[in-house]
Amino acid sequence: MEVKKSALWKDTFREITRSKTRFLSIFAIILIGVAFYAGLSATGPVMNDTADSYYDEQNLSDLHVFSTMGLADEDKELLDSVENAEINYLYTKDVILSGTGLTSKVYGWNENLENVNTLKIIEGRLPEATDEIALDHTSNYADEYAIGDSVTFNEDSSDDQDDVLTERTFEVVGFVKSPLYIERSNRGNTTIGNGNLDGFSVVLSEVFDMDIYTDAHVLFDQSSQYESYTEDYQSFIKKKTNDVEEVFSGRPEERYDKLYEEIETEINDGYTEIEDAKQELEEGRQELKDSRNEIDEGYADYEAGLDELESEEANARAEIENERDNLNQALNEVQANKNQLREAQREGTAAYQQLQAQEEQIIAGLEELDNAENQLEQELTASREELEQARVELEEAEADYQEGLEEFKEEEAKANKEIEEAQADLADAEEQLAELEEPEYFVKDRTSNPGYEEFSENADRISAIAKIFPVFFFMLAALISLTTMTRMVDEGRNQIGTLKALGYGNTSIAAKYFIYAFIATSFGSVIGLFLGYWLFPNVILDAYSTLYNLPEAQTQFYWNYALISIIAALLATGLSTLVSVRLSLRSNAATLLRPKAPKKGKRIFLERLPFIWKRFSFTQKVSSRNLFRYKRRMLMTLFGVAGGTALLLTGFGLSDSIADITDLQFGEINLYQAIVTEDPNATESEQQSIAKTLDEVDGFEEQLQSLQESVTVEKDSEMRDATLLVPDDKEMFKDFVVLRDRNDQSIRYDLKKEGAVITDKLADLLDVNIGDTVEMEWEEGETATIDIAGISEQYVEHYVYMSKEYYEQVIDEDISYNTSLLKYEDSINEDELGEKLTEEDGVLGITFVSSIKEEFQDSMDSLDIVTVVLIISAASLAFVVLYNLTNINVSERIRELSTIKVLGFYDKEVTMYVYRENFVLTVMGILVGFVLGIFMHQFVLQTAELDVMRFVDQIAWSSYLYSFLLMFFFSSLVMIVMHFKLKNVDMVEALKTQD
Repeated sequence: MEVKKSALWKDTFREITRSKTRFLSIFAIILIGVAFYAGLSATGPVMNDTADSYYDEQNLSDLHVFSTMGLADEDKELLDSVENAEINYLYTKDVILSGTGLTSKVYGWNENLENVNTLKIIEGRLPEATDEIALDHTSNYADEYAIGDSVTFNEDSSDDQDDVLTERTFEVVGFVKSPLYIERSNRGNTTIGNGNLDGFSVVLSEVFDMDIYTDAHVLFDQSSQYESYTEDYQSFIKKKTNDVEEVFSGRPEERYDKLYEEIETEINDGYTEIEDAKQELEEGRQELKDSRNEIDEGYADYEAGLDELESEEANARAEIENERDNLNQALNEVQANKNQLREAQREGTAAYQQLQAQEEQIIAGLEELDNAENQLEQELTASREELEQARVELEEAEADYQEGLEEFKEEEAKANKEIEEAQADLADAEEQLAELEEPEYFVKDRTSNPGYEEFSENADRISAIAKIFPVFFFMLAALISLTTMTRMVDEGRNQIGTLKALGYGNTSIAAKYFIYAFIATSFGSVIGLFLGYWLFPNVILDAYSTLYNLPEAQTQFYWNYALISIIAALLATGLSTLVSVRLSLRSNAATLLRPKAPKKGKRIFLERLPFIWKRFSFTQKVSSRNLFRYKRRMLMTLFGVAGGTALLLTGFGLSDSIADITDLQFGEINLYQAIVTEDPNATESEQQSIAKTLDEVDGFEEQLQSLQESVTVEKDSEMRDATLLVPDDKEMFKDFVVLRDRNDQSIRYDLKKEGAVITDKLADLLDVNIGDTVEMEWEEGETATIDIAGISEQYVEHYVYMSKEYYEQVIDEDISYNTSLLKYEDSINEDELGEKLTEEDGVLGITFVSSIKEEFQDSMDSLDIVTVVLIISAASLAFVVLYNLTNINVSERIRELSTIKVLGFYDKEVTMYVYRENFVLTVMGILVGFVLGIFMHQFVLQTAELDVMRFVDQIAWSSYLYSFLLMFFFSSLVMIVMHFKLKNVDMVEALKTQD
């Protein structure tokens, strides 16, 4: 028994060495099928695993918390109460870089921020001084700046905040990457410049002169236990998001009340200060008035004193002169009497003496008058000096008064101006107080990071394709394996009969063929696994590296895909072997030892058409008979070629479906060029200013105000997120968005007073039609039942379109617009337009369709690389299929071909003898393949489409041409190889194979 087994094993391995071509064909088919399935299936997980590893390595935050008023100390205390979380509080500001016009989000950095969103240094180092800066590596900055260059922030680079940066000029010391930005181009939006951020930059946090933080990034300790993009992680983050939102649940009202009270107090204090300033002015004015009165009184007193002095001087002098005159008169009388008395001296000495005494008295009186006059002069001089001193003092007081008056006038003018400004500021403050709203607190997860969700969607697209496309590979591999093993069994009829005659059982004989197929399948599967796991993820992720800023693919061995692919391969070859060997094992040894009777020749349909048959040459007639004589071989070749063609056409068709999405969505359906996000509370003057700015732009055409809101649409527990768009003017809306039926584009839908128009992908997902109703829920929790009045063509995202009248009917409130759609000529400079619009107070941001289109096209171009991989894989399989089928065809007919060679056919004629049949079968197979490819293409589209995107259901004529040419190229290439094989065939050996 052991001898039998040993001989059987030897025969099995000798069979492998004898039929290397057959063994290698099975090996190649399995290798391609397994490599394609395992590699393509692993690509999506590898992309997600690579991203997840990068996120963990760089400590990507789980949540981003911010508010419209920043984060105060009380907010920090609340956020710090969240357990098991590392929190980084940051200062940020959007600026414009001088000289280049590039916008940048500036982050304040310090060493304490290394535990969350760790920066990766690409070149240089991080800032160490307040005049140093590190720039975004994967942005336009690398083209404009180098280490050692200076970067200056524009003076006017403001986002409606006070200047909070203590430095404006910095030296570039490094280039870095941040896990917040995995997409190479998209950095988000801003309210400055053209509305788009060009990159980020990092300075020391000391550069910021701010009292409150602008952002907080939260990383939970448990998040590393979950893989990003998985449902477990999403559930975990959803719970944590709810927890953080609960922490801030009462905070907006509390902060509003506190801020309202502070502003109101400041306003009241302001009015008090104004009144105090007015009172001080009045007091100063009164002091000046009192001083004026005192000076005027002083002047009056001075004038009165001067007049009184002059009057008294005049009186005194008159009195003295009068007295002097009296005394002089008396003296003259005395002297006259004295002369008379000298004559009468002798008569009366006593009288003379009496006159002498009177004279002396008069002279003494005169002397007294002289003394009195001198005293009067002294007194008058003293009085004059006093009055002069008073006059000088008055003049000094007058000068001081005039100086004080001028100073008061200047201070009064300045104070009045300050009062007017203060009153204007208070009026603005009162207006702001009246318009003050509760701050909004935002808790955003990773999906708000640019490129985060899009990367996962790309991975999901590949995974969706991987679930469908490889199935057809394995079906074709099973077909070829069946053909190959059937031929092997037919060639081994004599051996099977001999083994039966020697006493081997059916199981032992079948084992030989199973082992043969198993070894070829095992080797093909193992090598295909390693090749697929290495090749496909690296090639595809490398293609996406032009879009995303991630490290090299971190490939690993996925046992689930390995087991599925190996089992599928073993089943394909095993069942093929079982079907092939089962019929032969039913026959007895004597039957198997005799050659198989050749198929009977029959008249074919063409022979019944003499006007055609008579025009055929001998070789054409033989080829025609052979095609229908060997029906199984014909069908195998037909389906093999058809399968290869279908795979090629599906690959090319998938590329067509991807290539046209961008042009259809952003060229034929969405006709507007920009979306302006406006403040819903903007005043009428602010709205008029926006309209005026747009009208002044050369090339501007139309502006359509609209409302855009995020909603959830539900039908029978099936829910999908969508965007609600309500235009102000439904007639003008036709110039901005084309609402047409996808299957019949001549059908257009209007926005009516009753019913909404939803996009077709959304309708398909909810399984609704025109006339049905759906439930729609707003983010605030409001719900409404919506009638479906139309289903329009859409390829990106889900939309619900309503007229203003229907919106106000279902929501039961007046509409408030928050966006404007813009149309303008292609000649407009969008950067300049963005700069003008972001300067408007009523504009919150602007998004250009050209940017959306470019990003989407980049994503589609990367996905197109996947289709190239599909096409190459399909082409490889098609070539192997053609080679294998042709080789089997030649092997089965080697006696026939040797016979015609003996009859004198040249090598070229022998090759054409075979190729003629292959040509016909190839043409027939390609035509059948086109039909199969159309259905396969539709099936792949329906299965591989994501919820938020629809592929274009069309195949370009060029794809048919490429598929046709490739299959003919492969067929010709195979025949060239077969030509040399036929040229070297040993005719004698071939003719005696059954003797």
